Amino acid sequence: MLRRSLSTYDILTVKDVVEAYESRGEFQSVFLTPLVYVLFFTFFASAALTHVPIETMFPSQNGLMAALVTSGSYDTLTADSKMKFKNIQSQADVFPWFIDTFVPSVFVTTDYNNVSIPVDQVGRIAAFQKVVGAVEIKAYVAPKIPCDVSASLSPIYKSCHDWANAEQETPWYLNPKSPAQEIIDWFQEVKANHTLVSDANTALHINVATYNGELNLLCITALQIKFQPGGYVDTRSKMTSMPLDPYGNDPSGGLMDLITGMFFLTTVGMDYRKIARHRKQKKAVVWTKWRMVTWMSLASVLTFYVFWIILSVLVTQAQLKNEIIAMENPAFDFEHNTALAIVYFIDIMDRMKTMGTIMIILRLSAMAAMCLLMFRILGSLRFHPGLNVVMATLTKSLRSLAPFFFVFVVCLSAFVMSGCLLFGDSTKAFSTIGMSYVTVVNMLFGQFNPDMVLDVNYYTAVVWYWSAMVVLSLVLFNMLLAIVIESFQKVHNSSDKRTAPYMAAISELLRVEGLWLWPWSRRDMIRLGRAVHADELRDVSAAAIAKHLALSDDQARLVLANLDCVVIEMGTAELTIDDVRLAYASRGDFVMIFLSPLFNMFFFLVFAACALDHTPIQSMFPSENGLANIVAKAGTDAVTTVTTTKFSNMATHHDVFPWLTNTFVPYTFVTTDYNGRNLSTPDLRRVNYVHRILGAVEFKTYSAPPRPCDVVDGPLGAMYAQCHDFDSPVLNSAFYIDAGADPETATAVISAKQASGAWLDASTANLHINLATFNGELNLLCLISLRVTFQPGGLDPYGTSYLAAPLDACVLVLWITTIWMELREWCRDHRRRTGQPPKPRFCTLWRAVTWLSVVSVAVYFAIWTALCVAVYSPTFAADLTALETGASSSQPQLLLVDIMTRLKAMGYLTLSVRIAGMVSLGLLMFRTLSSLRFHPHLNMVT
Repeated sequence: MLRRSLSTYDILTVKDVVEAYESRGEFQSVFLTPLVYVLFFTFFASAALTHVPIETMFPSQNGLMAALVTSGSYDTLTADSKMKFKNIQSQADVFPWFIDTFVPSVFVTTDYNNVSIPVDQVGRIAAFQKVVGAVEIKAYVAPKIPCDVSASLSPIYKSCHDWANAEQETPWYLNPKSPAQEIIDWFQEVKANHTLVSDANTALHINVATYNGELNLLCITALQIKFQPGGYVDTRSKMTSMPLDPYGNDPSGGLMDLITGMFFLTTVGMDYRKIARHRKQKKAVVWTKWRMVTWMSLASVLTFYVFWIILSVLVTQAQLKNEIIAMENPAFDFEHNTALAIVYFIDIMDRMKTMGTIMIILRLSAMAAMCLLMFRILGSLRFHPGLNVVMATLTKSLRSLAPFFFVFVVCLSAFVMSGCLLFGDSTKAFSTIGMSYVTVVNMLFGQFNPDMVLDVNYYTAVVWYWSAMVVLSLVLFNMLLAIVIESFQKVHNSSDKRTAPYMAAISELLRVEGLWLWPWSRRDMIRLGRAVHADELRDVSAAAIAKHLALSDDQARLVLANLDCVVIEMGTAELTIDDVRLAYASRGDFVMIFLSPLFNMFFFLVFAACALDHTPIQSMFPSENGLANIVAKAGTDAVTTVTTTKFSNMATHHDVFPWLTNTFVPYTFVTTDYNGRNLSTPDLRRVNYVHRILGAVEFKTYSAPPRPCDVVDGPLGAMYAQCHDFDSPVLNSAFYIDAGADPETATAVISAKQASGAWLDASTANLHINLATFNGELNLLCLISLRVTFQPGGLDPYGTSYLAAPLDACVLVLWITTIWMELREWCRDHRRRTGQPPKPRFCTLWRAVTWLSVVSVAVYFAIWTALCVAVYSPTFAADLTALETGASSSQPQLLLVDIMTRLKAMGYLTLSVRIAGMVSLGLLMFRTLSSLRFHPHLNMVT
């Protein structure tokens, strides 16, 4: 605070003058530094947006997006509709998209009026995007390897593919000036030769480089089709634009760069001046967090301009320009100069990809620079008397926020892991740990659709979703808000007291100096400061100042008034010896307070890793979704002569047989591949080319028994004499179609059932179709029941992870240690009798949570052990072998029934394992929180 008021400036001491002289830099830092950083941020942002012209890049990239990255309704097929890029679901969809959508959009010869376009406009996409070089197509193929599967099923899945080590084939380059029909013929040729798409494909990359002369932009478009080993297809796209004009046709861009450079050098000079002053005063130069932010911001700004210069050099290279112009020259003969054209194509695409990568780095460095400059602005406000409220609030909240975020991360991780276990095999949002974290955090901000988990398992999803919302959102988020508000209130209450001295000083300076508030700009003030700093003046009074500086009495009094406005005092505090003694005496509580939460956290993390190894979600998701996209097809119900009824669109009994004969049978009983070639014997019985059907396809109908109608005695009784009890359906009939049957045989069986009229009638309540498959690529069994219920059961209890068995051992050690700790504490309580009976310790809430968590972990491993026993049952393996070898020709029906019963039991066990894992994670989370209740800082939340 200010030391004295203006009325007492005659009694200033020499020490006060020295402090005022030396504090002039502090006043500059408080009031001028924020302004410098605000201007630095503003001009750099303007320069960055000049070099990255978003306003021109947006219409250019979105025009390309509409033409190349097409999307639309899921499966609405009419005579005029075509396959969209985002709707590719299997390898069979790739060539229809190439031929019907991609080629007409890229290799354009007529305009929207169906008029032939001029020669100089051939090779344009969306009328403005000129294709540069050629269209590049790359295929990645996985080499064949022996299947790493259980011995019982190795005879039915002969060979697999090494998806982790895919090899790139020789890329193809398509001339953009070629007629569309010529390109279509080429696609038909590679389709017939099986050289572009096969069951070994892991990915297709299509790269298209374009130039928009209207906006003077180059753009590289990358389309990626990824084929996963479960049959699931993932389509991705990325576009990157590069301006050819470094300043985007903006004449002020160079001025912005010049001003940014001035602020850059000013910032370097200001910080270097502080370092030099510290060295001169023989003080250690401390790299504080704010100084690190300053230099990181400078480094990011410098990185931005370095990559911008590199991009400008690459864009203006003569070789790139000459190659593009040569390819566009009508005199260039592609047929006789194929080798040279391919060299040009490869060089142009490589340069474009390099420029695209540099452009991404350029934009990321600009983002980092602006964020760091923003933090530097906030950091420079922390000493400001009035603008430091936000920074002071955040700083004051840090001590409370640190333990809060620890508890928040523990709770968040529990719901993330359990969500991945429960829904990861069916929902892309939970298919990996990283995506699960993003999904749960988005759920807290309202960016989540509960239907994506409710459709998987309704009751489990309801419990998980509402538990997460109550714990994470209603409790923890509101607690976070309470912590910040409390800190803000404290800062706000003390801000007036802290601001008052500065405002009083400014008021006095305004009265004495006028609008020019900086007294140290006056020559007399600098002379006085140097005199007292050199110990030349020992008496600070108007007379002494007037005599030493040769000033008048009025001038000397003005100098004293200015000095009085800038004198500041500070204080310090330190610990006492009693505090140290108390800390030493309480060292025995360290184990319970600090190590117990660490032990429980380690137990939680190890068990979560163990559970995710036993339930390989990342393998189950592509497998089940690849199967679901084929068997349980969904789409719009706009049925025309070329569409077929989808599973999700069935509304009445009349839709069942059209769906079975037109959709289910052709996609389940497959005899030809997507190229129309007959499948070999080992590849038969496969759905989507990777899911080998086990046993047979099971069809069951459940009928409602007849009952008297409620209206029998009424006036309408004669019109409706017979009703049915739909609340108690019973099994009516069950039949099996061998997986090795061809589509004609399967259709004939279903048509016979339809002709009998007894399979589906008015009394039918439920139709269950069960299909068991084996995916040798991922070593997974899967039971799909067309009741929108998936119950996979893995053959290998440890998947492909070598860490699962050690994790099981760690869980066992921690489980036994937990029991030992609880029994030890119970015994210690009984030994501490002081004449009073011991307290019933087992009745406490937290002890109950501990033992429930121990029991739930034991139940988890018990069910998992039962699942392993069921999977590795010798009878199960013998049944499958007999079915495959034909040794069961005497009683095949009984054998099929036994296999399907065992597979359904495995599905129920798998679902039970996942539910037990969710319960265990929840109880271990609460147990971890309970161990924090004695912690001096972390106990605030619990």
